[in-house]
Amino acid sequence: MYLEILKQNLLSRWKQAFHEFDRLQEYKTNVTSEKYIPGFRYDLDDYGTPAFMQPEEKLFPVAAVREIGDYHFYGFAADGLPCFTSYGHAINNVFWEGYYSYSEEWVEYVEYNTVTKIPSGIKRVQFDANGQKVAYQSLTVNGRGVGEEYIEMSADEMIESITSYEHSLFCNIEKYELTAGRIEKAYCLGITPGEGEFKYENVYTYTSDGILDEIRTIHETGENELSYARPDKKLDVQTLMATVAENMAIAVADALEEQEVDTPLSLLELSYHYADVYIPSLSPRSVAFTKKISKQHPDEDIFDLIFLATELDHTYLDIRREKFERPFTQLMKIISKEEKWEMGSLLLRKVAHILTSEKLFGRLPVGEEFAAYAVDWGVEMEDFEDVLKECGVAGKTITSWKERGWL
Repeated sequence: MYLEILKQNLLSRWKQAFHEFDRLQEYKTNVTSEKYIPGFRYDLDDYGTPAFMQPEEKLFPVAAVREIGDYHFYGFAADGLPCFTSYGHAINNVFWEGYYSYSEEWVEYVEYNTVTKIPSGIKRVQFDANGQKVAYQSLTVNGRGVGEEYIEMSADEMIESITSYEHSLFCNIEKYELTAGRIEKAYCLGITPGEGEFKYENVYTYTSDGILDEIRTIHETGENELSYARPDKKLDVQTLMATVAENMAIAVADALEEQEVDTPLSLLELSYHYADVYIPSLSPRSVAFTKKISKQHPDEDIFDLIFLATELDHTYLDIRREKFERPFTQLMKIISKEEKWEMGSLLLRKVAHILTSEKLFGRLPVGEEFAAYAVDWGVEMEDFEDVLKECGVAGKTITSWKERGWL
């Protein structure tokens, strides 16, 4: 019941923020020092821990001049805490600004799309009379409030438009259970576009000296996943990525063996969702399957039948994450904080390259042209040939597939 109250409280605060756009200027005038930092920092997810005021250095190397646009402005008040931030996409001329406010009961971050003036995100941390963190609230508008249709709308019209569409809001509510002043468990409620509302629990574990080590999320189905892992000291992101790729590739081979898929294998799709899901689902296709399609449709374009008609013909398989979940969780924390989602894609290309070049480590029979590839069909359809090359598929194999109408 209390989670529902917190949810309604958050929605009310978000609706109120539609009428407070001018508060940005108030907090901007409080800036006494400033920094330009790559990606998001000073996240209220970390408030109350040393990670909130973390070092600003970039863990991923600067690759090109385009990354200048990735830098966020942070302004700090006289007390040294962040009070104002701004960032944007100069190419399409979309910008966001946000402010931080602090009180004994609430610490809050409110962000606006400066074009539509929609409060695109709110994060709030609640404290009790003893200064203990007791609740967390987060709301993000899908697309962060971008949309020309909003520009001529009133605040009430924008609220109605957004809330009437079931795919508009991401929400996360957490109510903490404390023992001796330390969070042991969180009772949580989430809202995700397309999935709706759901509940789960977070279980906290600590090192012997009291440092938070892991947070494990337990879903209503009983399934669980590691959602936080304490970063290793002297973290090297390239080594971390190589470790994850190798261990994930082994987990993929494990899953194929456990499921006793039809062999020899011709293709193995690692399906993921850019900027969202980077533990892939597997769609294996046997040599018998691809030969059958080719035989039934000679001299035809059969790209769709070979590569896209898999959801009806093959059930996607899950992989066990135990072998790689801790380094994977550490890596994804960095990727999301620096918004380097392309590095998540690169990780899965590495996994696919290992599986292709190592022929599934010889653990299952494969065809002569066997290829594993990681793809998000929603954004990579036009670049699929480049995807195949990045995943280790030989040029002569790609040429052969073109001659057969596969590509």
